[in-house]
Amino acid sequence: MTYQEDKLLFDKKTQFLLVALDGVIKETDKNLFSWDIGTSIYDAHPFFEIIKNFIEDATHEEVTYNFPCIHLEEGAIEKILDITIKVSLQEVVIILFDYTVKYQEVNKIAQQKNQSILKAKELKLKNKYLLEKEKFKNSFIANINHEIRTPLTGILGFVEVLQKTQLNFEQEELTRIIKRQSKHLNAIIDDMLDISKIETGNLKIIKERFRFTKLIEGFKETYTALAKEKGIKFETYIDPNIQEYLIGDRTRIFQILNNVLTNAFKFTEEGIIKLSVSKNYQRSNKLSISFKIEDTGFGIQKEDLTNIFDRFTRYNNDKSISGTGLGLAIVKNLIDLLHGDIKVSSIPEKGTTFDIKLPFNFEVRKTTPEKKKKQYKLPDTKKRYRILAVEDEESTQFLIMKILIGQGNFFIDVAINGKDAINYLERRNYDLVLMDLQLKDQDGYKITSMIRKNYGDKVISEVPIIGFTARATESERDKCLKSGMDDFIAKPFEQEDFIYKIVKQIAKKAAS
Repeated sequence: MTYQEDKLLFDKKTQFLLVALDGVIKETDKNLFSWDIGTSIYDAHPFFEIIKNFIEDATHEEVTYNFPCIHLEEGAIEKILDITIKVSLQEVVIILFDYTVKYQEVNKIAQQKNQSILKAKELKLKNKYLLEKEKFKNSFIANINHEIRTPLTGILGFVEVLQKTQLNFEQEELTRIIKRQSKHLNAIIDDMLDISKIETGNLKIIKERFRFTKLIEGFKETYTALAKEKGIKFETYIDPNIQEYLIGDRTRIFQILNNVLTNAFKFTEEGIIKLSVSKNYQRSNKLSISFKIEDTGFGIQKEDLTNIFDRFTRYNNDKSISGTGLGLAIVKNLIDLLHGDIKVSSIPEKGTTFDIKLPFNFEVRKTTPEKKKKQYKLPDTKKRYRILAVEDEESTQFLIMKILIGQGNFFIDVAINGKDAINYLERRNYDLVLMDLQLKDQDGYKITSMIRKNYGDKVISEVPIIGFTARATESERDKCLKSGMDDFIAKPFEQEDFIYKIVKQIAKKAAS
């Protein structure tokens, strides 16, 4: 634009008025409003009545008054103005600046800001609702976990007892099916809990030194046997340049590989499954390892690859193949927590390949022989040891009695609440107490605390106590030990582990 064009554009947005002290308009350019010369400014708009006060207060010095964002109308004309009024003893000068567009834009921004604030408040309320909903969901899952694990303990326990009796071929097969399906149900519960922990940020990554090569050898042994049952092949390869001992979260790495391998075996009916482990790179004491799991199974359709890691997603609709659709969602979340990466490629009817990269650390140190699980024996195998089971579930009571009496070395008493437990302990000497953590009258922690603190008699106060619960978490285990218990058994349990822990505590107490 030229200077004259700029000036003209500016002139069209301003109007100057020269007004006599009696309010009569002496001069005006009529750029904005068509007020005539000789008319009163007070008739133009009520706003200008304010000038009368300014004239009364006038002095020898000119005084300027500024008024922003004033709405003036004349017929159909409506404008938003900044108004400057200069008052002296001789005359009044009024300057109108048309900022209608500017103020409309500002008002629009203000409205958008208000809407943004309202949306933010709405979002905050929604988030509060979602958090409360999530809290309820996690509480529900935790309670369901406990309620399911308790009867599941009885099912698995009695199946193991039944398997040790004289069964014909058909009965053996039926018990195997019951045990397999029960373990599958237990795995589903574990998956639900893991997803819940991941979503709430309660799943902790624990880095420790472990024998990496043994972890892979364990997969080789387990899945070679499974492959033989299915009539397929399973091959493993591990890069010889990978250190024997690495630092990482062994439990989560096992969980990742186990879930992907389990999926591969589910969807492969013939051919081969391969697990290849190789080193990507090594810098200082850090290295990256690649895990490739290949199968010749059903494969995954291209459109399903994008949501394969979503919860409750199954990429095969064969209902005969069991699964919750949580396994790969857990895998993806765990890999993200470990700062790793996972990619999947597949050809329908040809097979699927999972590529997983995970970071590790390692220490250069002399290899020490791996500690073997210490074996314990009862001090006197001819003696019968008395055990108090504090348990209010009838089926679990019967299971404990069946397992321990079958060993031939134990007497069992059962208390169904804390009051009975204390009465038993005061009347008899016990070699060990199995303490359920969730009883109807009071929890096992309080009963344990009473036993440890309220008795001067060491036979009572120092009796070995093993916590017994369906809440199979690390935090629950830590809580047991802090409350004064000597060990922890999670429901459902393997009978071998159950007996081992009981014998261990009795043997340790006898040796002290």
